[in-house]
Amino acid sequence: MTNRLTIVTGYFGAPIHAKAAELARERGVELLSLDEEIVRRDGRSIKRLVMMNGEHGYRNLEYEVLKELADSGRELVVSCGDGVLYDDDSRNIILQGTLVIAGENLSPDQLWEEARLLEDSYHAFMAFGTQEEKRRAFDDLIQRQKILFGGLK
Repeated sequence: MTNRLTIVTGYFGAPIHAKAAELARERGVELLSLDEEIVRRDGRSIKRLVMMNGEHGYRNLEYEVLKELADSGRELVVSCGDGVLYDDDSRNIILQGTLVIAGENLSPDQLWEEARLLEDSYHAFMAFGTQEEKRRAFDDLIQRQKILFGGLK
């Protein structure tokens, strides 16, 4: 089957889900959050899944859901975090469809201001340390994301 998925991911602090919702509306297709779909199927939160199965186990779940969605032939817009791109098999599925990176037009300062407002971040560095330490860790993440996203173009 043809992969008709549009995957929307992006920089930490970027409006990933809002960008995905906008694209789904424009195209008149269904919007799906990869994390919400995994939680719906499994019944456990993402944090619990990672605690119980480790990140590798969670990435396997992401792959299984992505493969099923790609094989379904349905046209979908899917929002997800950038971690899915670190798995070779998931990344191959994603690159057979369309990849959209949210936040490319935002400065690190703008992303930081948005990231600070998030109440339930998966990034541990946002829970501990001084604001300066959090900002340094944030800037390091943004640099890694730039490398990751730049390598996909």
